[in-house]
Amino acid sequence: MKKGSVKNKILWGMALVILLAGCGLKANPVPLVTAALPVPFAEKLTAKADENAVVLTWTLNDSAGRTRYIDIGRSRLGSTENVCKDCPRTFENIGQLRVDDRKKTEYSFTDILTEKGQTYSYRLKVCDEADICSESQMVEARMK
Repeated sequence: MKKGSVKNKILWGMALVILLAGCGLKANPVPLVTAALPVPFAEKLTAKADENAVVLTWTLNDSAGRTRYIDIGRSRLGSTENVCKDCPRTFENIGQLRVDDRKKTEYSFTDILTEKGQTYSYRLKVCDEADICSESQMVEARMK
């Protein structure tokens, strides 16, 4: 009978140690994303083709002033991965604008690496300090 009570004491002691080791505050909770601040985005994106280039213009909507950079992406209709107009597009990054002036809202970018007779699509990725990005709508321009 003493053997059984020793085994019980050991089992109960181990259970107590396991329970005590598993409780307690490990760290304060940290939110993954600050939901209170909206993600900045680009609006009113336009693309105008002239003889030698495509000029993109847009307005940055960032009331909190959190935008860190804007990536400019281009897709050429008829290239290997962009065969049809209604197919999903593959965009290549052709530029990046750093946002240093938090009060500036009007932006533009000139794409001089275009070819006559080609149709190009453009989109923007606006990224904040936490690298959370939003994509703009896609716009198209045909070189004359």
